[in-house]
Amino acid sequence: MNYQLNNTSEAVKNGKKESVWSSIKKLISLMVNEKKNLIITFFAVIVSSLMTLIAPMLIGNTIDQAITTHDYDIIMRNTLILLLVYVVGTITNYIQTITMGSIGRRTLFHLRNELFTKIQELPIAFFNQNKTGDLISRINSDTDKLNQFFAQTLIQFVSNFFLIMGSGIFIVFLSAELGVAALLPALIILIVTQFLGPWVQRRNLASLQSTGGLSSEISESLANFKVITAFNRIDYFTKKFAIANINNYKTSIQAGIASNIFTPLYTFISNLAQLIVLVFGIYLIQKGSITIGLFISFQFYLSNFYSPLRQLASVWSTLQLALASLDRIMEVLSKKSDIKITSVSKKSKPTDTILEFRNVDFGYDSDKKILNNVSFSLKK
Repeated sequence: MNYQLNNTSEAVKNGKKESVWSSIKKLISLMVNEKKNLIITFFAVIVSSLMTLIAPMLIGNTIDQAITTHDYDIIMRNTLILLLVYVVGTITNYIQTITMGSIGRRTLFHLRNELFTKIQELPIAFFNQNKTGDLISRINSDTDKLNQFFAQTLIQFVSNFFLIMGSGIFIVFLSAELGVAALLPALIILIVTQFLGPWVQRRNLASLQSTGGLSSEISESLANFKVITAFNRIDYFTKKFAIANINNYKTSIQAGIASNIFTPLYTFISNLAQLIVLVFGIYLIQKGSITIGLFISFQFYLSNFYSPLRQLASVWSTLQLALASLDRIMEVLSKKSDIKITSVSKKSKPTDTILEFRNVDFGYDSDKKILNNVSFSLKK
């Protein structure tokens, strides 16, 4: 049976696009036992996002009241409401961070246990076909990248999603014509992200595989150091390590380029949107279509819309890295053992036989038998 790992998944290999939600769903499936904590986190995210969305409207209203009515009682009332909004937002933000961090650590704990238990259940052929360093890399490095995603990136993604959707609604609500002009550049971000996503995931997967290969060379050299020295094979293993290190360096550079391509692009498009709103907004103020307070509120909402989009550049890169790590972990968990376990009859009669083989075949590989139809018994 083939137990060889590092077989890239078909979807990634063929460059098939996987939707954002199906990718998130794939990762969330690992947290099936955290429903209660996820509900608490989800509620905290909604409240925190609502507080962020309420604040700009209050600020714009306060400015318009100050300009038109000069009623400082209303200004002080709005200021106190704003203070309350900021306090509630801070508390809920702290709750979601702490809760999600705990979820990530528990998920990592259970996943590592499951992965280690699975490896112990697999036959000798699995270990003959795969290197120890690569397995260590999957248990330590790949699971740690998933923990980073669960503890930090996932909550950031969900929070940013609510903030982007809410800000988009307020932008269109405040001024439909200015809102359409402000949101058009976001379509470019959506198209580019969908197009480049699979390529980024392939680059990250290649980097993870080369890291596993490098770990394997280090593990093999250290485990056999005395033998290597005794047989004067240091040059041979040094050369093998150098090749693995160069490969890891190249794939890491490629993964870094792929992962960092989104940030400057998102920043440029966000700045473009700000420029469009500035020019068009001043024109609408001069026409009397919008007030200064509304324009300031609009700028806040625009910032709340595009700032999370800029953050999503790094979030998206981390997501692709987490998916590549998940593919490597699931590759191990999906392996089936060919070891047949037979049950022992409880009704067997007492005997003086300690150990008995009956027609036993054995081999580390299925096509290379060490024992062939062996039968014997050991008695007391």
